[in-house]
Amino acid sequence: MARDFTDDDRDKDVVTAEGNRIGTIRDVNEGRATVDRDSDQDLTDKVKDLLGWDNDESNELRSEHVDTYDDEVQLRRP
Repeated sequence: MARDFTDDDRDKDVVTAEGNRIGTIRDVNEGRATVDRDSDQDLTDKVKDLLGWDNDESNELRSEHVDTYDDEVQLRRP
């Protein structure tokens, strides 16, 4: 269910397809979200590769990586 991020998505938790919380949407700009990643959450290489994330604590999330946008934003499976 791809769609651009909106201001309503700000402060939502971001979780993996398995439901593990990886961070919170801090900001939304031009349909993309910036995620503050939980510092204690180790992401698998598969999830990092899917998202194109390196080791920064703040990362961009694009709608193509999202499965659902409900009370939380759930990533699609890698």
